[in-house]
Amino acid sequence: MVSLWVLVILSLIVGSFAFEVNLEGMLVSHKRKKWRAEMMALSGLEYAKAILDQQAKAKQLEIEDMDEDKDGFMQAALYAQRGLSTTSTIEFEDGGSFTVNIESAEAGRNVNLLTREQWLDIFEMANVPSTEWEAMVDCLTDWIDENDLHQMDGAESDDPFYENAGYPVKNGPLDSVEELLLVKNWGPDVLYGKPADDESDEIFGIYDILTVWGDGKVNLNTASEDLLLSYAEYDDWELESVLERRMGEDMEEGTLDDGIRSLGEVGADANKFKLQSTFVKVTSVGDIFGNQYQIEAIFLQKNKDSVVVYWNEGPVKEN
Repeated sequence: MVSLWVLVILSLIVGSFAFEVNLEGMLVSHKRKKWRAEMMALSGLEYAKAILDQQAKAKQLEIEDMDEDKDGFMQAALYAQRGLSTTSTIEFEDGGSFTVNIESAEAGRNVNLLTREQWLDIFEMANVPSTEWEAMVDCLTDWIDENDLHQMDGAESDDPFYENAGYPVKNGPLDSVEELLLVKNWGPDVLYGKPADDESDEIFGIYDILTVWGDGKVNLNTASEDLLLSYAEYDDWELESVLERRMGEDMEEGTLDDGIRSLGEVGADANKFKLQSTFVKVTSVGDIFGNQYQIEAIFLQKNKDSVVVYWNEGPVKEN
């Protein structure tokens, strides 16, 4: 009996030790894969920077020169030069890969530069109740301006809303579109949309047509349909004309002649639109056997150099 008990105890000890070793091995493996995914994402960011640095050269190449561009590197540089969105995926033999998306950070209307009239056009397009328009604009103005003077329907730091919320008004420009959620009379319904119910109509979210980057001019080569419709002068016919001109003469997306080359082609106002972006958004996702890590960066393109002005990174959460 004593021998049996000794064997049982030894078995439990060995089993516990084996379990701990196996668990530690799994944790080390997961951490190693996460680190490799992060390195892949960083590699993707450097790949994107190389694409941005080749824009001038890509512009000079003829279409037949692109026949040797097997991995699409120079085509991506050409798309970036024309202000178009481009996505590249590079796979490695060890199972790793990175996917890089380059797009304009100015494919939206700058919340810090919009006038009252422009906000009202956006609210009308998004179907925001007109009874809320003036209060929303006044509260945003009080949030951004540097003084403590109240707009007619606005709110400064002494307003009960901010006192209860526990923070003052910023008195400065917004650093992100999400910051609108902190402003009185603004909320997720306006930013992200709300379905219709018995008491109110549907509200179409405006988050995707806003930005905090750029000089207020929107990149016409990447502007969404909703974004263009937020301009009072755009109707369905003019929108269709812009979308067709983006596809080039062959009327096919993803080909070398894509992109509007001049604002005159579509009669666009140069005070409101542009074709090349000063700020470019790069999203790089590294992948190692399903373990993903994402880096999002904003590049300022200045004097042929690309400088990072915004950086956000972290593991990609599984849905």
